[in-house]
Amino acid sequence: MRIGCHVSVAKGYAAAVRDAHDLGADGLQYFTKNPRGFRGQKALNREDAERGRSLMEQWDVVSIGHAPYLINLASPDDELFRLSVEALTQDLVIGQARGSFGVVVHCGKPKTMGLEYGIRRMQDGIRQVLSRAVKDDIWLLLENTAGQGSEIGYTVEQLLAIAQPFSAQQVGFCLDTQHAFAAGIWDPNDPAGISALSQPSFRDRLYAVHFNDSKVPFGARKDRHQLIGRGTMGEAMLKAVLTDPRLADIPFFLETPVDRQPQYADEIQRCRQLLSSGTDPAP
Repeated sequence: MRIGCHVSVAKGYAAAVRDAHDLGADGLQYFTKNPRGFRGQKALNREDAERGRSLMEQWDVVSIGHAPYLINLASPDDELFRLSVEALTQDLVIGQARGSFGVVVHCGKPKTMGLEYGIRRMQDGIRQVLSRAVKDDIWLLLENTAGQGSEIGYTVEQLLAIAQPFSAQQVGFCLDTQHAFAAGIWDPNDPAGISALSQPSFRDRLYAVHFNDSKVPFGARKDRHQLIGRGTMGEAMLKAVLTDPRLADIPFFLETPVDRQPQYADEIQRCRQLLSSGTDPAP
């Protein structure tokens, strides 16, 4: 099983791949651009991207990009919607140049316009992005949300509805464990019973897992990550998903709130300890 983590690309993509390898990770996630802004972004350094790709091949490392938080494909604000489409199109170009297999984007917020509007708006945005940056070798990965405010995409049914018009070779899912727990779709009384995994239509589009513990209780509808085994989910739930045979071939990426990037080495080691302590039987 691949265990990766989120690393900085401040010193370049090749340096980020090296950092992930040095931490003991065999996968990395990175922000495609400033996660809290649209403007003032650096131009893609294609030589650096190619160096990073070579290192990934040498060390058998995989990567995904993560789009900026400001992107909102469900926004009723036409200017924000336009900027979101343009930014996400660029993100797919960046991800492809760096050899990433996917770019993760948060499902949007339709504000007061409601769920049905939000789904249609996201579908419109995704169509525009794919028409501008159609790539056969990189997925747009919709991340389930914790359901804060007007966020959509916090249930399996909503995610499937958003993705329904698109090919599974273009649009897939990234399952965030903390979001699923906080949204109430991962039953703490049945650690291996995360509802998404019981649906083949969801599993067929699942290409990545964000692996995080939670600072908030089940159903709190808040996005608050915690270190592995230190939160309200706990080791039993986290081990259940790590050892679930349905996820054996899916790369996991840690987004836990480490104080410094080198601390991810400890988090990765903790995950591998949970894996090696025995595999629970499949449900």
